[in-house]
Amino acid sequence: MNKLKFKQNQILKLNNKIYIPFLIHNLPNNYNKINIKYILKIKSFIYIEQNQLNNSKTILNLINSSNINKYSNK
Repeated sequence: MNKLKFKQNQILKLNNKIYIPFLIHNLPNNYNKINIKYILKIKSFIYIEQNQLNNSKTILNLINSSNINKYSNK
């Protein structure tokens, strides 16, 4: 059985893959070109697998420095 593991900054790790959270109004420009099998929706967040994003390192840095967690339900 697979367990969802949320890191401190709400980044999701599932089956040794990292998924980056987005709010619906902050989706990347290429969102409609990403295969649906790399996208998860949990509560109010849309998670996209890190390898599908062109600038994942930049996005991870922004998430680590943002207040995205204050909007999540813990």
